[in-house]
Amino acid sequence: MRVELRASPYLALFTLGVHGGAAAILLALLPPPAGLGGAFLLAILAGFSVRRQALLWAPEAPVGLELGRDASLLVRLRDGTELHGKASGRRYVNRWLVVLDLVRPGAKRRTILVAGDMLPAGEFRHMRLWALWDAIPAGHAGACA
Repeated sequence: MRVELRASPYLALFTLGVHGGAAAILLALLPPPAGLGGAFLLAILAGFSVRRQALLWAPEAPVGLELGRDASLLVRLRDGTELHGKASGRRYVNRWLVVLDLVRPGAKRRTILVAGDMLPAGEFRHMRLWALWDAIPAGHAGACA
């Protein structure tokens, strides 16, 4: 099953909110130079995270996935690179989010995060089924053998 990911404004807002809350705590708990420095670093991290994970603007951002049988997973990045591997057994799936670890021989693990608004509702449901039970609907367009 092939899916094309789109930017997630909800994930971007959530990420900015979490980083903003952490920055506010640092400002409240630490003296001014350290608190301001920590808040500034969190703002930079928030920008990088939103750019890569939520808005998919970074060259290394995943823009397409191909879900296959036996947990095989192909990830297409914005810069055109394709990463082939398997989804590890460590997966997080709920109604709004799917988190997968792409495992490739001889390479670092890569975490793939897919929010519910990155795909049409039906495709996101199929992706959740695949992540939970390695189930691709029979006859689904783009299903891999």
